[in-house]
Order: sequence, then structure tokens, then C-alpha cells
Amino acid sequence: MLPLPDLMAAKKTPAKKAFAKKAPARKDLFKAAKVVHAKPERTYAPLIDLDQFSEEELAELLVAAGDAPGRKTYFDYSEEKPFARSGKKVHLEVGRGSQMFDYRDVHGARTERTMVTVPPKLRRQIQDLTAEESPVITTAIIALASWACQELKRSKRRLVVATAIDDLDPLRKQVRKAIVGQARKNK
Repeated sequence: MLPLPDLMAAKKTPAKKAFAKKAPARKDLFKAAKVVHAKPERTYAPLIDLDQFSEEELAELLVAAGDAPGRKTYFDYSEEKPFARSGKKVHLEVGRGSQMFDYRDVHGARTERTMVTVPPKLRRQIQDLTAEESPVITTAIIALASWACQELKRSKRRLVVATAIDDLDPLRKQVRKAIVGQARKNK
């Protein structure tokens, strides 16, 4: 074993003369920025010529299959026995392929859009029915509403809906007014 200073002096020197490496070419940051910030080039399928359709055909094509004339309901339903998922009974199953149609007019503008506030209790109820942590809420709501319409007509029943009222209603109204007033002041 060599003493420490001798160990450091005993470095190997290359036997051959090493070739000098070329310094890498400097990268142009402007070129790199153009590449990084460039929009990706996409190729799209050829577009269909909309002029080939009559107004009636086009109107029919601009709505979902569930809106086709002669259909009773928007979605297709089948009634089956509930099953268990993670120890919970599943009473509503919304397939991942069951999505809402993206309604657009001839000019591509979205139509038939509504902002919907989903109350937390309804969200929990749908989670309970589907036994999923994050179900497809909007599709589930539309499916349940459509099914309920069909079921009410078939069973000749009437559903009466009223706003839930409790002792805290006057206080809730005051709080809402205060929040709206504060928001207006901050504008």
C-alpha cells in the first residue's frame, strides 16, 4: 500500500497522445425557442362537404342519436339486478362511453349548453348509486332524468318537486345577499 501523497502522484498518464475534441457548436437559443413554442402540426381527416346535405338532413345530423325522431328516450336503458362493487350496491351504471353529445350549429358554435350546479348531496347520491368516487356526473343526471320521464309516463305517476325549506332559510337568504353585495363592491 502506498502512502497517501504517493497515491495521488501515481495517476496514470495516457500512453497515446489523445486527440483534441472539438468544442461543441453553440446552440442558438432563438431556434430552440421556436421549436419549443411552435404549435404542433396536426393532420386532420378530410372534411365532409356540408353542402351535400339538405337542410332537413343537416338538422338531423346536428343532434345526437338519442334525439332522433321516433325514439322515446335519449339513452338506451336496460333494467338489471344491482351488483356489488367494493362492498357497495350499484344501482346506477353509467358506461364510460355514455357521454353527452357536443351540440353545435352549422357555424360550429356550441348550442344546447346549460350551466348546471350539482349540489353536493346529489353528487354523493350519484356516487352512492354508481359506487364510484368520480362518476360521470352530467351523463348520470341526464340519464336519470330521461329514465324518470319514461318511468313516470309508464307508471302513470306524478312527481311533485318543491324546494326544501327549513328553519335556517331566512338566514341563508341573508348570507347570500351579503355575499352578492360584497362581490359587487369588489368589482
